[in-house]
Amino acid sequence: MRKIFTALSLSVALASGQAMADQATLTALQDAGIALTAEQSAAVLAAEGDALAEAIGALVASVAGDAAAVEAIVTAAVAAAPAQAAAITSAAVTAAPAQAATIVSAATAAAPAYAASITSAATAASGDTGGDTGSSGTGSAQTGSGVPSGSGGGGSSSTGSPSA
Repeated sequence: MRKIFTALSLSVALASGQAMADQATLTALQDAGIALTAEQSAAVLAAEGDALAEAIGALVASVAGDAAAVEAIVTAAVAAAPAQAAAITSAAVTAAPAQAATIVSAATAAAPAYAASITSAATAASGDTGGDTGSSGTGSAQTGSGVPSGSGGGGSSSTGSPSA
């Protein structure tokens, strides 16, 4: 009986923890001076898990041209939900690819322990949205891979020579 009570208590605590995290994110956004509509506030408050990142992405999209607002949103959201830092970064970069550097900087400052996952998430998100940059990068990578292939081919010839 005690195990059941403990399990139920733990379940309630975990569920309320998620609600508190979303309330914390909403409070952090409001404390940062982010003007939210009633719909935006409700979306952040009701968000669970990945939906929180989507809600933050929508906020970023609504102010995509304002670097200071994007920075404030990302900083507040990541500080309130650091475990969601990578997902928030990905959603924000997808929503405002031109602000990617600002987003990564803000997220990393708010959750330095998650810097590697933040950077990876931003790179993946910008790769999906930055086709022109990706094409240039791909061309460079292909040239770079051509050199090792040539060296590898030389290695094959060298391997062929001792066998001959």
